[in-house]
Amino acid sequence: MSNSDSQRCYAYIYHNGNRLLLSQSIEENGGYYEAASNTILLTLTVGDRVWIQTGASTFCYGYPNTAFSGWKL
Repeated sequence: MSNSDSQRCYAYIYHNGNRLLLSQSIEENGGYYEAASNTILLTLTVGDRVWIQTGASTFCYGYPNTAFSGWKL
């Protein structure tokens, strides 16, 4: 099996236009993806923007198995 982009699902976390974090899931034989998780702690100020964006993947697995959480401390 090769590890081409078509067998990976990338998700990046951005803060004010800067890419800070990458989570990556790789397809294994049979079409199942390994689990991927990550955590980042940011100090935010009024007007800051934070978002998640998929990467150069051809596709990400079709089931709604992705979650994003945030907390205000």
